[in-house]
Order: sequence, then structure tokens, then C-alpha cells
Amino acid sequence: MAVVTATFPSVSPTGEARPLAASAIWSIARDVRRQICGGLWPKPLPADTLIRRVELLVINGIRFEPVWDCGNEVHDELGRPVAGACEYDSDSPQNIYLSLNPAVIGDRSDLAASTAAHELGHAIFDGPASVIACRSKSRHVTPDEAHFDAAGPKNEEYWSEYRANEFMGGLLAPPDLLHRTMVMRAGEFGVTLVNGSDHAGKPGYPVIDGRRWGMAEQDALLDDLAGIFGVSPSFIWVRLRKYRLVTGQGRA
Repeated sequence: MAVVTATFPSVSPTGEARPLAASAIWSIARDVRRQICGGLWPKPLPADTLIRRVELLVINGIRFEPVWDCGNEVHDELGRPVAGACEYDSDSPQNIYLSLNPAVIGDRSDLAASTAAHELGHAIFDGPASVIACRSKSRHVTPDEAHFDAAGPKNEEYWSEYRANEFMGGLLAPPDLLHRTMVMRAGEFGVTLVNGSDHAGKPGYPVIDGRRWGMAEQDALLDDLAGIFGVSPSFIWVRLRKYRLVTGQGRA
């Protein structure tokens, strides 16, 4: 079991998390992964492991006990099924309620891990504001996998989803860990590496030359890294681009 602690800037008096830069969110996620796993290694962080090991959250000094429900259907306000949800209710101020919907997730362990990490991100970044602002209830839902690419007007909801998504990415495949593993595995699939400095990965490590990265080599490396980190190939592709670990045009 792990007591996960995190601290980040918030805006008084409501406790809302600021629109943090991606790099700051990744740093928080990396530290949370270290607390959950006891270190940093290139391996999957399955949903059941995350759920089992996160026993208590202490976020900006506020304590929550996460209560997970992975066996019941979850719906949005219109009754539509969603993949997951994060909820707070002032009737149980010591708890944060996190749900995964088996009817939507099915047998996809990668989607379960992504959804669990996303909901944990909501608990970390949005939970304290619910307590400080004395909200009676708050709820964030994850409709489906497409939701992991937040878009739209940059309002409070956008930043909430952005933080949860970038936390998810940084938790399941931290920039430096993914970069180091990518470099180690690239030669196995004939992927060309070039010098790169403007990236979020390991300083001094090369990056993929996207202009010389053939489709077959792309698919092979993405599948390989996806297996190592327990996520989908599309998840790895998004992380490589967000961490700027691929130059040129890259994958279409």
C-alpha cells in the first residue's frame, strides 16, 4: 500500500489548480509513480495495481481515502454510459469516489489502466478544490478513449481534463523512462535516431528521425513499447509526440 502525496500551486480561496504546464504535471505524475511502484522501471502499471496500492491521498495537505468501484455501470448526466468517473460528496468529505465502467472498458487492460490513471489525476488536481470551496458535490466523467485528447475552449473544464490527461500520460509512461526505453529498443526495429535537444526526455539522448521512420518500423516499435508499458500503440504515439521524441513529419 502507498500513501501518495503531491503538492502543486492552487488559487485561493477556492483551491482550484492553476493551468499548470505539461512539464509540471509530468513531474508530479512521475513522483506519484515512484511512490506507487517504489521506483522507476519500464513496466506496466495495471489498473488493479494502481487501485490496490493507492490507499491514501494527501494532496496539498488535504487527506482523501480513494474509494474505487470497478464492477458497476457508470453514466453521465444524460444517462449515457461512460468509461469512468471521479466524484466528491461533502457527506463523506474524507473520501474521493473513483469508478471504472466494465461495460465500456471490456477486457482491454490498457483502457482500464488509462481510465484509472485519468480518474486518479482528477482526484489529485480537482479533489482539494471541492473541499476548500465546500462544494456539496462534484463530478468528472470520462466518456470514452477519445476523451484522453482534451480539446475545446480553455475554460475551467478544459484545464481539468488537460491536467488529468497529462497526468495519465506521465504516470503510465513518464518522459524520461519512455525515452530511455525507446532508445534501447529502436535498433531492434531499424529505427533511425538523430541528435535532439528540445525534448522532455533524457538529456543527451537521441530522438527518432521521423522523416526516415517507415510505417512498418513505426508499427513494430509502437507495438513493442505499448507492450512494455501496458498501454495502446496510439497511447505511445501521443506520448512520443508530446514529449517531442520524434522529429520531422513522423506518423500520419
